[in-house]
Amino acid sequence: MAAGWNKFTGKSPYPELASNSDHSSICYGVKTNRNFRLGWIQGKRDEIMEQSVIEWIEVVLRKFAPSNNEIGEWLRDGIIICEVIDKIFPGSLVRKINYKQSQFSSSENIQNFLESAQKLGIKKDFLFEASDLKDERDLGKVFRTLNLLKEKAS
Repeated sequence: MAAGWNKFTGKSPYPELASNSDHSSICYGVKTNRNFRLGWIQGKRDEIMEQSVIEWIEVVLRKFAPSNNEIGEWLRDGIIICEVIDKIFPGSLVRKINYKQSQFSSSENIQNFLESAQKLGIKKDFLFEASDLKDERDLGKVFRTLNLLKEKAS
């Protein structure tokens, strides 16, 4: 069945159908990839908007983004989002970016981004919570915030 799905969808970014060995249970993709695809299945994420934000980040920072299922990990430490805000609005970061690889540093960077975005006029209601990114709970909110920043920069 998965082969038929691939033939039907071509290069679809959506997950493949997968089943167990006796085909008694079918699900969308492998379980390890569930967090990545759950938002789209539930209708909480907008793939087109997210892709445009990712492409915008690549242009602004001149860095290539990883594949879609690794985007959360790429953004999780807060360095990329802080670099984006610093590049498009120089001097607007509340604190310097912390490049150390630790949970404390990532929390500090995410908080730095959120405070800086609020200082730039993005209302607190439209900002994601630190746990949405750090724990990859709701990447849709993260991308909506980044999309607002993108629109503000245009």
